[in-house]
Amino acid sequence: MQADQDRPIASIRLAQAEDAAGIARVHVESWRDAYSGVLPDRHLLNLDPERHAIGWTRSLARADDRRHTLVAVADDEVVGFATFGPAREGRPSAEGEIYMLYVATDWRELGIGRQLVQAAFVAMWEMGSKAASIWCLEENHAAIGFYKRIDGKRISAPRQERVGGADFPVIGFSWSLFN
Repeated sequence: MQADQDRPIASIRLAQAEDAAGIARVHVESWRDAYSGVLPDRHLLNLDPERHAIGWTRSLARADDRRHTLVAVADDEVVGFATFGPAREGRPSAEGEIYMLYVATDWRELGIGRQLVQAAFVAMWEMGSKAASIWCLEENHAAIGFYKRIDGKRISAPRQERVGGADFPVIGFSWSLFN
């Protein structure tokens, strides 16, 4: 899997209902990989791709969710996805947020995450957002490094997020969109 200098390795498009199983597979695999040793083992072991696929099928049946979910497709399979929309929790009203950004383990370090972020930024800008943010667990060092490499500015106020029945510190990064 090597990217051609002139051509991205994956195509980015809006998610469709038939992408639900692929999104669920990437979602569960990414969580198990990224959060092993961080989140409770019981929580990670209970993640079920089939159950997630049912949830994703329902979500993608809603026009608004479909419009805010992008997939990266390579070799005819979903290898990454991003969901986005208006910023949550006290962020400025003109700001968008990437809620989820995951790339399958075997497809990382190939530029797919960057492609998904750039496509989400364009979509948020077209919806009127002037800035964007993304949040991750404080212990997700790979994600933090990635957000720094793509020029994310650290948001000064961390917050807590409940995952698997426990609270964890999360940190945010922000970007100005197309100034």
